[in-house]
Amino acid sequence: MRKFIPLIISGVLMLLSFIVTPPTGEMIVSLPWQTFFTLFMLSVAAGGLGKERIYAPVGVLMSSFQHTYSLIAFSAAAAFIISPFITAPYAVLAIIPLLLKTLEKAGKKELRPASAAIVSVAASCGAMLFPEGSAQNLILMEEHADLSVITVMYPAVIIAVPVLALIIALVMRFKVRDRIYIHESSDPEPGNKSLRMLYICLAIVAGLSAFRLFFWFDVLIVFLAVIIIFDRKVLLKADYILLFSFLFLVTAVRFAGSAENVTTLLSGLTAAHPLLFPLLLSAVLGPVPAAVLLSTAAENTELLLIAVNLGGMVFLSSVSAFNAIRAEGNRRTAAWRIVTGTAVVILIILLLFFCKALPV
Repeated sequence: MRKFIPLIISGVLMLLSFIVTPPTGEMIVSLPWQTFFTLFMLSVAAGGLGKERIYAPVGVLMSSFQHTYSLIAFSAAAAFIISPFITAPYAVLAIIPLLLKTLEKAGKKELRPASAAIVSVAASCGAMLFPEGSAQNLILMEEHADLSVITVMYPAVIIAVPVLALIIALVMRFKVRDRIYIHESSDPEPGNKSLRMLYICLAIVAGLSAFRLFFWFDVLIVFLAVIIIFDRKVLLKADYILLFSFLFLVTAVRFAGSAENVTTLLSGLTAAHPLLFPLLLSAVLGPVPAAVLLSTAAENTELLLIAVNLGGMVFLSSVSAFNAIRAEGNRRTAAWRIVTGTAVVILIILLLFFCKALPV
């Protein structure tokens, strides 16, 4: 029942927003449907890749490391690399359970909360680079045709690499020679190679559609037809609770934020503090609501993109953070997630000021 709580809350918020702004056909059409269906395609792809055990060799590789620092660094790097392609939430769900299992076998259970938080933040950092890395990127790309996520975000992504390495070293207290011995020799059970390639292609095409190289509806229909013919059961692997929670939440924020007095207030605050206000708003409300509320109010969409991505690392209930906490099942993970996310954001912002002028 607990897994339905986000869906119920977002659904109630959506119904309440209809009281503030009665729904019209024009507003319903203006919702980010392209973003929703791109996330649906990525959810199916992530579910299919998990079903075909594409991540199993990563777990075997984790067991081959001899130092805890190397294990956590590799896990963070894996989440960092795959998150731009399948979104941060699904990267977290793929990597963290493998890492937690390996730490338990290594007798390092005390590092599980901090490690889960680091991997979650690393996934958020990597997801900043591509549109399909996060829902807020997709929403802003859909709202602003001239916005280039890669051009704007690549300095922050590059800076995040040494910042994450520093955070891992601090968490480990520089005990780089803290040895672990596991060494599993068994090979993971292979999945179906053809189906793996199908879901890899689906993730790639979903990403290219986010770059507007394909028309998302045509691509969706083609892939759905192929999946229904060859592997229809994978449609049950998509995270529909997450998808519809996102849709209900975006609808609620869009309708509530369309009130004239709210729009005027947001426009004034964004104009006065183009980086600081969106950063704080995304840290308090979350990156997706902040992107929806400010997508039309902000004059500088590039600063808005930077702010909502960085602020989302601090927000405890962002999807990647929620998945990390759910995977760990420990309250200490939540505390580590806030501390780690805040430290990474502060360091990235400070270094960005040295790389380029950023108005506050």
